[in-house]
Amino acid sequence: MGKIKTISGIKGSSAVLLAMIFTAFAICIAGSIAISRQLVVKSECETFGRLWTKAILSEYDTALLEDYGIMAYFGDEAEVRGTIDDYIAYSAAGKLDADFSGTVSELAGYELGEPENFREALKKSFAGSAAESVISGKSRHKRKTVQADPDGEEPSAGRKIGNTVVIDTLPSGGMHSSVDTGYITEHAESIGSSEGIRSAIASSGIESLFIWQYFGNHVTTPDDKDSFFTNEWEYIIRGSLDDDENLDSCRKRLFIVRNALDLASLYKDPEKVELLTTAAELITPGPLGAATQLLLAEAWAALEAEADIQALYDNERVPVIKSAGQWKTGLGSVLDSDSVRKKLDDEAKQLLDENREDIESMDREDHSGNIFTDGLNYDEHLMLMILALKKDVRLLRIMDLVQINMRIRHYRDFNLMEYMTGVRYTIKANGRDYYFEGRYR
Repeated sequence: MGKIKTISGIKGSSAVLLAMIFTAFAICIAGSIAISRQLVVKSECETFGRLWTKAILSEYDTALLEDYGIMAYFGDEAEVRGTIDDYIAYSAAGKLDADFSGTVSELAGYELGEPENFREALKKSFAGSAAESVISGKSRHKRKTVQADPDGEEPSAGRKIGNTVVIDTLPSGGMHSSVDTGYITEHAESIGSSEGIRSAIASSGIESLFIWQYFGNHVTTPDDKDSFFTNEWEYIIRGSLDDDENLDSCRKRLFIVRNALDLASLYKDPEKVELLTTAAELITPGPLGAATQLLLAEAWAALEAEADIQALYDNERVPVIKSAGQWKTGLGSVLDSDSVRKKLDDEAKQLLDENREDIESMDREDHSGNIFTDGLNYDEHLMLMILALKKDVRLLRIMDLVQINMRIRHYRDFNLMEYMTGVRYTIKANGRDYYFEGRYR
């Protein structure tokens, strides 16, 4: 009997053991199924998440891309969250066995209105483009509307921005900054040629290339697209919300630069220095001759600078430092100028009138106003001023122009801060967080 009990006990124990083993297998299988399901959900969430990220970035604004080569999409965190929830509802229907409990979107740091993001967007817009081809000059043409006024004044569109909402939302915030004309004069002389200035532009940063490619100035324009300001380069230099004021300010700066360069050219020419010395001695013999020489030199340089500006407005080139045969004006044309006669006493004026023919006969140069192939044109003179600006000022004023022009061309309430250069969000599935981030490359 004892033996039978032992066998029965063994059989019972075996049954219990087998049941435990089967139970363990069942638990393992169930666990494996759960883990596999979780892995499938994770894999599908990650796959769909990457797809949704690309889908959001693919909704870039086509007008912004076409006008300025910039990729950014319009949206905020609520819109992105709603879009992702719609994607989840569509993609998960009958495909994902998961419990989605919410989406969190965070776009801070991706605003196109942030200067660094905007600068990166500019770099991407020129990706693969050679700087030399951008500034070759072939893409710019002379404005047809630029005509000289009989009174010597240049026309302008005359537009102003007075809307406080527009002003308050400008990226530059009305930042003021001036250009050092001494810096410009120094670098104009050292660069001295079209090739030199273009090399300086190519090495100065992406902003200068962007200006050359997309913005117009008083003399040239890259295209026929409507822009609020006619004088966009001048706006970048001056930053006034008055188009005429920007033009006037740049003209004054041009005069200062050209006057300094022409004065330097004059004193580098021995024949002109001798001519000035002789004329001064005839007008004011004695110790006052040196002061008269300086007066004549400054008046001559100023008159030549005015002729230079007119040539620049005609899209001609002006040599940086002129040789003897490159002057457009002669000493004779200076003698009757107010800047000379008002500073002479009666005796000096009388001597000037008496010796006029002798003085004019000494100036044998031909001042027929040749058109030169060397030197810098209007674009290149202004680009020297733009290069002299601080980089942050230059960038912010570029951003101003993009925002202003997008408003008049496409959207009346366009604001760079409402356009994003990337996307970031988190989805919750089966109690786990899945994080996704992407930006334009």
